[in-house]
Amino acid sequence: MLLSRVISILLSLLFIQSVAHAQDPYVLAPLDVREAKTNDMGVLDQPYMALTNANVVDVRTGNILRDVTLVLQDGKISSIGNDMPPQDAQIIDIKGYYVTPGLFEGHFHGATAGDAKRALVSGVTTAKGASVDGFMDVALSRMVDAGYMAGPEIMPAGVYVTPELGNTTAILADERLYKYANRELYGEEALRDVVSINIDRGAKWIKTRSSGLSSRTSGPDALEQAYTDSELGAVMDEASKYNIPVSCHSHGVEVIIAAINAGCTSIEHASYIDDEGLRLMKEKGTLWIPTYISVTGFELPHDDYTTTIARQRHPHLVENLARMIRKGHEMGITILTAVDSSYGPESVYRVSGEINAFIDFGMTPLEALQAATIKSAEAYGMADKTGAVEVGLDADLVLFDRDPLLQPSVIHNPLAVISNGRIGLNRHVGAGRVLGDN
Repeated sequence: MLLSRVISILLSLLFIQSVAHAQDPYVLAPLDVREAKTNDMGVLDQPYMALTNANVVDVRTGNILRDVTLVLQDGKISSIGNDMPPQDAQIIDIKGYYVTPGLFEGHFHGATAGDAKRALVSGVTTAKGASVDGFMDVALSRMVDAGYMAGPEIMPAGVYVTPELGNTTAILADERLYKYANRELYGEEALRDVVSINIDRGAKWIKTRSSGLSSRTSGPDALEQAYTDSELGAVMDEASKYNIPVSCHSHGVEVIIAAINAGCTSIEHASYIDDEGLRLMKEKGTLWIPTYISVTGFELPHDDYTTTIARQRHPHLVENLARMIRKGHEMGITILTAVDSSYGPESVYRVSGEINAFIDFGMTPLEALQAATIKSAEAYGMADKTGAVEVGLDADLVLFDRDPLLQPSVIHNPLAVISNGRIGLNRHVGAGRVLGDN
């Protein structure tokens, strides 16, 4: 009996240890653990850290700054070099791991803390919103900015400026939207109204559409123009009054051209784009957010898009996008990384997949990583804050055990993620965590 009791205790201890070292990065730590990492106001710590023996990837040149010390203080990168680390900083030997800037997600539909967490642990430290059913992305953005969440930093888009707004729960988010509950959102005056409501509620981008859907039959056809040229112009004009850029969901050739001519800052998807669309995109300086990796998910039995029509269209869409991304890159069009996803529990694809796809389509590993970092930062007007590992910029960092320029597949496997100096991912490697007990 004594022996069985001892065995039971040992098994319990083994179970407790296995739970303590469980590796599910999507699960939030218990409240008491999170509280221990905050100040009296509940704001998460920004640890004062010196990361020694770091190999820093310079995404501007492709050079590797080898065996340097990277000092992070108050959410910023305060120094990079070979000086002795500050003695009052927490000194962490990262054993030659490679450090890149945090990644940009250019089409984020996330609306919950879980969505944000799933994006963050994949390496995303900055996300451009692509609309949600309400203003939850605005709330997430403000929580991150205030330090109550580690990240990612979000440029929210609020509610989708789309004809079927009345069929979505987004109209519940603001009583000024109630009047669109029983009618389609058409007409210049109505469009200006919804744009202005979005901006009043905190949107930093406006998301609208010039076409229907490629993955579902519940709305207009992907080749059909959703708004007239004058309606699209009204959306652009209203947003421009507040210096707010507009991203435009567009699939078919004619609707892509309409969106570019209307003045959209970015074209999202452009699944059926042709040479004329590329030529006009280049001429106008329009950003292209192809979300290619999400289209590859059309053939999966789960993920974000599971419809019959998506699977039927999948072969043509992936072939055309691959060919046009290659050609667009050769033309010098600014092509940026994104996944058309809310980062929900069943979502599979990540920005890492888009980076590796871009390499398959002719970008060098450096160019593909730039599309996810410094090029996105420049395109979104954030290069003075993030997009590179440089002194004075936000401490937005991802750590890998291999050189991502030599083995880009490693970008699928981050070991640690830091966003604005706050730790979003800190995996166990060997006997301890990459970033110590933070």
